[in-house]
Amino acid sequence: MARIDLISPHAPVNAATRLKAAMEGVTPDSPQQVIGTGTEHDITLWVHRPNFRNDMKTRLIARMQPHSGGTRIRGRLGGPRSVFVFFGCWFGFVSLFLVVGLTMLAASFAEGVGLHALMFVVVPVFMLGVGGFILWVGRRDAREDRTAILAFLQQTLATRPFSSRDL
Repeated sequence: MARIDLISPHAPVNAATRLKAAMEGVTPDSPQQVIGTGTEHDITLWVHRPNFRNDMKTRLIARMQPHSGGTRIRGRLGGPRSVFVFFGCWFGFVSLFLVVGLTMLAASFAEGVGLHALMFVVVPVFMLGVGGFILWVGRRDAREDRTAILAFLQQTLATRPFSSRDL
């Protein structure tokens, strides 16, 4: 998840009101658009896709703080940490089985048994492929979603990147 630091000329309550108004009327059949939840203190945004569920979707989780008559929005933009932990465990555990399978396969050839241990290599390779495919499907729209969320904030709240001159 990438850290973001934005500033908006709108006060936190006004910013929350503008965000709520921009998201009114969203139903499960609504076209693809940025939606979310929040208050004048917190905000969570993601891209809604009709008839598509993905728990790996890119989302913005941020805090809104008053700053010089406007709002400073600081948070993280990206996939949930739990996805990276899960797939790290998945690939690590399956890779361990692959190493064991390759060792068994090498030992079976050394003993002249042949391809008896091949299934201990084929199954982990298949599981690694399935995990990679699931990760690819879940993250293929991440760059577009990140751009859409930042564009939504810029359009709705007139945000711009926070810089040291804003202090």
